[in-house]
Amino acid sequence: MSQAFGGWVLDHHALAAWARVEPYAQSLVWSAMEVGMAVAVPVAALPLAYAATRKSEHEVLRALLDLPVTLRDPLTETDAPALGGILAGAADPGALGSDALALACVVHSARRRGWPVLTGSAAALRALDPDLGTDELP
Repeated sequence: MSQAFGGWVLDHHALAAWARVEPYAQSLVWSAMEVGMAVAVPVAALPLAYAATRKSEHEVLRALLDLPVTLRDPLTETDAPALGGILAGAADPGALGSDALALACVVHSARRRGWPVLTGSAAALRALDPDLGTDELP
């Protein structure tokens, strides 16, 4: 798939996996660094990643944000119409969970960049965009 050559977008599950030093998330980021790819972190996913990790793991998460391959995707007022469209277009809007806004930001980032998403919940992302490229954490 050609969109995998630029980089990866990390959702809150992937960010938490990185912070817990889980091998798959760690190897994806370090491999991206070795081959000159990037990783995008939608800022709206960060609070959920912090909530899903222990305080002792927060420094590892902050280290990811400081890597030269990490790009931060902010949540801005100008993104609101696109994010609203993503949420409104959900396959089953009633099934959206408390992470819906963060996942919409991940979908928005992935669409804008044309990159796949490293996720722990491909089904939730595909409910927002069935054509989204994903790689699910083991």
